[in-house]
Amino acid sequence: MKRPMALMIVALVLVFGAIFGFVEGKKIIIARYLANYEPPPVTVSAEEARNERWDVVIGAVGTLKAVQGIDIATEASGIVTKLHFKPGDNVRAGQELVSLDDRVEVATLKSLQAQRRLADINFERDQRLIATKAISRTDFDKTDALLKDVSAQVEKTEAVIARKHLRAPFDGRIGIPQLDPGQYATEGQAIVTLQALDTLEVDFSLPEQELPRLAVGQRVRCRVQAYPEQSFDGHVSAIDAKVDGNTRNVLVRARVPNTASTLLPGMFVSVEVIVGDAEEHVTVPETALSYNLYGDSVFVVAERAREDGGKELAVTRHYVKLGPHREGRVAVTEGVAAGDLVVTAGALKLDAGTVVT
Repeated sequence: MKRPMALMIVALVLVFGAIFGFVEGKKIIIARYLANYEPPPVTVSAEEARNERWDVVIGAVGTLKAVQGIDIATEASGIVTKLHFKPGDNVRAGQELVSLDDRVEVATLKSLQAQRRLADINFERDQRLIATKAISRTDFDKTDALLKDVSAQVEKTEAVIARKHLRAPFDGRIGIPQLDPGQYATEGQAIVTLQALDTLEVDFSLPEQELPRLAVGQRVRCRVQAYPEQSFDGHVSAIDAKVDGNTRNVLVRARVPNTASTLLPGMFVSVEVIVGDAEEHVTVPETALSYNLYGDSVFVVAERAREDGGKELAVTRHYVKLGPHREGRVAVTEGVAAGDLVVTAGALKLDAGTVVT
């Protein structure tokens, strides 16, 4: 009995020894591998920081509107008989735009004109008779009053007819009509918009502390989302006479030439008021910045020597101080020099000293 037991104990010792030996050997192999392991370079995009001259500006947002822009509305009710334009047409001042049914008024006018002709004849006859005292002054006054009354009614009817023929008050571009021929228009109902597009205005608000830097005539630069690569220059045309007591902002108005009719009233616009001469800045793309509680930073790519004598690219983290932002770029006042290669994409995978390509 003792011999089989001894053999079993020896076998167990050998088995557990082999297991422990395998585990320890595996640890040694992994440790040696990790000691000699070099992670592959991280692929990133990078761009050089560059010197740029930027104007000193005050930024704001506003909405474009036409210097002259109205909704053509009816002054009298009636059936729309004709539209004298196509949507988007350029029209001239005085051009007829909309006609309402005026047949009743035209018929009334003809009747009144006939009455005025008769009253005029009677007036001329009585004027001769009064000179010879063939009629009394009272009869002549009645004839004179009747002529004036009928003439006033003619003028009133002509004015009513004119109100049913809507005309353009100024040159501009006509919009899309809200009524079609045959529909009934009530008094005061808007039918179509008319906008003069050669010059537009933009109203925007600025904090009251900016007032000392504002002046009428200052150049402004506007951008709209429809044309992100294009800017539109104008000038400050007016500064409001008071500061809003609720917001402590002052209302500013600028005029922007629009000879190509590229811009339309109602567009959202970002405005920059140029208040000083251009200044030199070192700028980097906004995508190069990392924002965190310890401060804003960028990764700068630089060449360094390898242990085997070769060269490799690695990154270092530079904490920076930022200046103004503009068109996807930001000015860096401290931490980066012009010519430094900064990482613009792939920074989430980086740490100080990471090798990159």
